[in-house]
Amino acid sequence: MTVQPYSLNVALLHDGMVDKTGKRVATSVTLIDVHDISRSCRTYGAEALYVAHPSQTMRALVRTVKKHWDGDFGSTYNPNRQDALGVLDIVSDLDEAVLKIEKRTGTLPRLIATSAHDGDDRLSYASMSALMAEQGGSYLLLFGTGWGMGPELMARANFILKPICGPTEYNHLSVRAACAIILDRLRGS
Repeated sequence: MTVQPYSLNVALLHDGMVDKTGKRVATSVTLIDVHDISRSCRTYGAEALYVAHPSQTMRALVRTVKKHWDGDFGSTYNPNRQDALGVLDIVSDLDEAVLKIEKRTGTLPRLIATSAHDGDDRLSYASMSALMAEQGGSYLLLFGTGWGMGPELMARANFILKPICGPTEYNHLSVRAACAIILDRLRGS
């Protein structure tokens, strides 16, 4: 087996989600998710974290946090946070993230969806990790918020990962916890 270099990126999506009743919604940005997922992305070598939200106000909020850690007081108070947030890019939607990756890498990324729901089409983490290493190219790992990605987003994915399952029937991790676990399963040593 020849190992090919590949580009891994992460998207935290807020539009096209479903709520607990199954209704399509846009969720609010949770700033602790932005901080913690940035740190996980930096730790596991993701090239970028795209926080996608259709609201200009929500994107401005994320930009304010990034600015605080990039150049304001936060950059000298905690330089590690500045380093982690260096992977952060704020976009309006999934399509903008895809275009940015294509511009940077020269190829369209293959989309990897995550879900708390199992299905016959789900790939194991070991299989996905091996596939990325063998085929190379660029990949965008998609994380939903709220009660998960709606069917339109899931249908766009080239691959869907198996859910994270613990020893109980309860299965509703925070997105920041799920992201850390999945990045470790895909890229951990």
